Amino acid sequence: MNNKILFPFIALCLIWGSTWYFIKISLNAGVPPFFGVGFRFFLSGLLFFLIIFFRKESIPFNKQAIKLYLSFGLLNFALSYGITYWATQYVYSSISSILWGLFPLFTSVMAHFMLKEDDNEKLTSNKLKALFLGFIGMVFIGSNQSIDLQSQSFLAIMVLVGAIIIAAWPSVLYKKYNDVVGPYQMNAVCQVLTGVIMLSLSSLLKEDLSQIVWTDQLLFASAYLVLFGGVISWGIYFWLYQYLSVTQVTYVAIFPPIVAIILGWIFLNEVLSTKEIIGTIFILGSSILIYRK
Repeated sequence: MNNKILFPFIALCLIWGSTWYFIKISLNAGVPPFFGVGFRFFLSGLLFFLIIFFRKESIPFNKQAIKLYLSFGLLNFALSYGITYWATQYVYSSISSILWGLFPLFTSVMAHFMLKEDDNEKLTSNKLKALFLGFIGMVFIGSNQSIDLQSQSFLAIMVLVGAIIIAAWPSVLYKKYNDVVGPYQMNAVCQVLTGVIMLSLSSLLKEDLSQIVWTDQLLFASAYLVLFGGVISWGIYFWLYQYLSVTQVTYVAIFPPIVAIILGWIFLNEVLSTKEIIGTIFILGSSILIYRK
């Protein structure tokens, strides 16, 4: 990986690792989960439209482009982020980020079947071993919660894992057709679409916005999530698809948990149990195993 790709990749890891801390600040300040997702992505999507305007670029709306917008906007942005915000109300922000470490494993499996012509995306024995280790890690983390379907923390973990699996498909689909829609256009349409959907859902569910306490800390967290968590990070993410395999791009998901764990421990007093630490080691180790020959 040359410097042209390495430095943006590292920046993306650091930004995404820190966003979990700011998401937790937002939720703790009373921001309802669906409103929080909608507010964040609607504003960052508008900024991407502004970037496209100044760059004097057009936005494709052919059949394949629309399919990409809908799949990524609905499944990866709206569904997965909506569930992630909801789940992070009931589990540590570090646990949410750790579970997202399973993302490259699921994408590697889907890429094997959807990108058969690309040898870099084939499902190897190491990838299968990695998937197994990742599953063990998830079991360790889940077993630390009360095994009760009415337990919000256990349910949150199970639903979050389902959302991560669903989010893998549009990522592979975009890799297959990334020449159809550029990174700015993809972000602009998908994020505004997500904003409209999630803000509408928030209104439909009558989320209580009066409980929000707009402190300086919340204002800073919101600005960070919009500018860094929405514009810069996702701009880098889609840009990387031009140079890396989909497994390598989604590999970025294994590093943010380390940042999230450190920030959660220092600023949110989040202390992981022995089982959660073991689960973390399994999940991170499984993702690293993907890249062994």
